[in-house]
Amino acid sequence: MGVSGNNVGTVDGNPQRHPCTVVHDTVTRSVGSDDNDGKNAMGEALQVAPSDPWFRTRSPERAIHRCETAFYPHRLRLLGRSDGFGLSQRVTRVGPITVGDITYETDVGLGFDETRADYHVCVPLKGWLESRHRGQQLTSTPALASVYRPDGEMTVHRWPGGSRHLAVKIDQVAVERALETLLDSPVGSPIAFSASLPVQAGAAHSWVRLLLMVQRQLDCPDSLIRNPLVWDPLAESLIHGLLLVADHPYRQALAAPAVPGRPAAVRDAMDIIEAGPHLPLTTSALAKQCHVSVRTLQEGFQRHLGMSPMAYVRMIRLRRAHRDLRSADPAHTTVACLAHRWGFTHLGRFAAAHQRMYGQTPLQALHAAH
Repeated sequence: MGVSGNNVGTVDGNPQRHPCTVVHDTVTRSVGSDDNDGKNAMGEALQVAPSDPWFRTRSPERAIHRCETAFYPHRLRLLGRSDGFGLSQRVTRVGPITVGDITYETDVGLGFDETRADYHVCVPLKGWLESRHRGQQLTSTPALASVYRPDGEMTVHRWPGGSRHLAVKIDQVAVERALETLLDSPVGSPIAFSASLPVQAGAAHSWVRLLLMVQRQLDCPDSLIRNPLVWDPLAESLIHGLLLVADHPYRQALAAPAVPGRPAAVRDAMDIIEAGPHLPLTTSALAKQCHVSVRTLQEGFQRHLGMSPMAYVRMIRLRRAHRDLRSADPAHTTVACLAHRWGFTHLGRFAAAHQRMYGQTPLQALHAAH
């Protein structure tokens, strides 16, 4: 379908349910979308959806439909020639986080509904973007990302053709529950994030690199990131990372020293880890089961064990992997198989850690008893 013509209610023969609009000069037509973004908070079982392949189209209607499926209902305005329009998009999801790598081939504008159910971060990888959010004019660049709250308007005045952007959607409930768990106290909703996030250096730059790594890994159908042992802590780390690098009213409280954990809480957490190191454990889940805050548990582990809760998890998994190596038949088992079973995604680091702890390589341990 083109951009000019009468209003229609189908795309590629499929009935449409949620109307949105393509605008070019004074001509409009209605297109719909499938709203299949489920609400999934931290603390619930996270599910990793298969990575979408690169999607390319020169149809504005199909572009709207595709973007709405992954993100939000919106209106698209063509600011350049309609015959130059094109969209390239790749979307990946890990639990409550959706990451899109998006490029329009001609200048466009976008309008979104007043409220959404997600926080949104726009990180230009190439080019720039002009937008308005809650009355504030924003210009996103590779050095300065923009953070949009769930409440208030979100309007993109100009997305220049050829500009490539990382669009990050994170479920509102997941972010707010994570912050409450870190602080061990209720927080206001929505969180009043600053709209500007410098990302050229430091921790914020590392957070963007982590997002890009996750997206690349999820493009591989057999990626270990799809293993719950890996993706649960990873999704939690991405959300905690945003809370640590973005500016908001609770950032100072997050940076303040926490009260060290009671030895009983540390012992309880150790018991939980040792009873189920094969489970997708996270610091948040451990803290909740031990009835302390995340930061209190982290401080307690550091004081009493000299390591973080997740470092202790890795140590126990390494012990179990070593035990399995010693008892396995090398004719039927490989080091990689046992490492992956216990959530070690990098064989080089697994081998180095094993040698530091046991004074022999995993391969030597596998053959030692045979």
